[in-house]
Amino acid sequence: MQARRRFPRNHFVSLLGLAAALVAAGCEDPSRPVHSAIGAPNLAVSVVTPKDSGLGTLGPGSPTPGSDLQDFDFDVTADLTGRVFYRDWAALRSDGVTPASLTVDPTDSFTRITAYRDWAFDCANPTRGATFGGTGRLDTGDLVDFQVATCDNGAAGSGLDYLRMVVFTPGFQYDHSGLLSSGDVKKTGTATIIFQEGFENGIDPTLWKEVPAGNGRYSVSTDPLRIHSGTHSLEVLFGTTGTYATWGELARSIAGVDEIYVKFSVLFEENFNELKGLHMFVLCGNGTFSPCTGNAGHKPTGTDRFYAGLDPEFVQNDATLKPLHFYTYWPEMECPLDYDPVLNPNCFGNDFYQTLPKTQLVPNQWQSVVMHVKMNTAGPSCVGTQYDNGSQELWIEGVQKLSIQNMCWRTTSSLNLNSVRLVNYMSSGPKVEHLWIDDITVWRP
Repeated sequence: MQARRRFPRNHFVSLLGLAAALVAAGCEDPSRPVHSAIGAPNLAVSVVTPKDSGLGTLGPGSPTPGSDLQDFDFDVTADLTGRVFYRDWAALRSDGVTPASLTVDPTDSFTRITAYRDWAFDCANPTRGATFGGTGRLDTGDLVDFQVATCDNGAAGSGLDYLRMVVFTPGFQYDHSGLLSSGDVKKTGTATIIFQEGFENGIDPTLWKEVPAGNGRYSVSTDPLRIHSGTHSLEVLFGTTGTYATWGELARSIAGVDEIYVKFSVLFEENFNELKGLHMFVLCGNGTFSPCTGNAGHKPTGTDRFYAGLDPEFVQNDATLKPLHFYTYWPEMECPLDYDPVLNPNCFGNDFYQTLPKTQLVPNQWQSVVMHVKMNTAGPSCVGTQYDNGSQELWIEGVQKLSIQNMCWRTTSSLNLNSVRLVNYMSSGPKVEHLWIDDITVWRP
């Protein structure tokens, strides 16, 4: 993996008060559901106490001023306790001798760990990693916000482990990453893989169900230009006539869980035209296999189903490929005043859009996303804060773009997440076109 560094070579910029500014930006609107602020690290804290520790170096250099070497020593747990030390011998102060460093010390009350996530976007297998962030003190005495991602990919000294350090400042951000040149990262936690799929052996009909059967939309590509990793990817066809003009799915059922993460990479064809809008990906739950989709216009009851969709935005008469957003059905969704589930089923999915700056989908470019859905505590209704603690979240290329909190997905614990669906819908598509999906990883915390 190539190292990434974006900072002036002669100093490690800091900012007093940055932490306070980011905290202020993160305040929630009291209405629900709400969008979390995106500026600061916004990581889900596990209910148990996973741990991430590491001691070692990045870079081929030696611990001398100006050398391309970074050394680190950290020990952090999900209960937000621990210590961090990180130093970059290439980032020198104005004296040309002193390397910049960042420290979180339990004896320094102004430094702290504020967030921990039991997975890392940077890892090919996210459950082998962890992400944590907080406020650290530079060697100059200034306070800055930071975030660390690690991957425990091998034994100590194997050179397979990975670390990324990001320090947030107003003018730029320090961002350096790479495989360890010495030492070890050790992660312990509870995140568990449900399944991984790269379609290297084609589409297994015992795992994936085409709905309707034989709809002709899904095939496997071996074109190197359409593959994210390995030798195969899933090709999804949209078209203009017959079967291709309406709707289809490639669905996989899983044992019901109350919380799920999905990471995948997606590539849209050059000049992809979404004039008619499209549905792309869904996490959902229901009592039997098929009804969580195919119920357009019907508001969920809290006991029958829910639908957490991820699609490009739709703008009438605009064919440009637009940013991803959530298209969601849940018991508290907003419906038209004349909605009637029998006589006038016109309650369609509610939209949740990224706040500015949005991350644009780029045709002919692989982009990796993570989607997270967490069930609420089931109760007799959705009334009361103890029953609206569900959520849905989105990361694109490691940056959190949506965090929708205070959601009530259900009123019975028998309803949970039991289906992962690659959805193909574009009403009267303007032309035959494709997207490709690769490297799907589904896991639970």
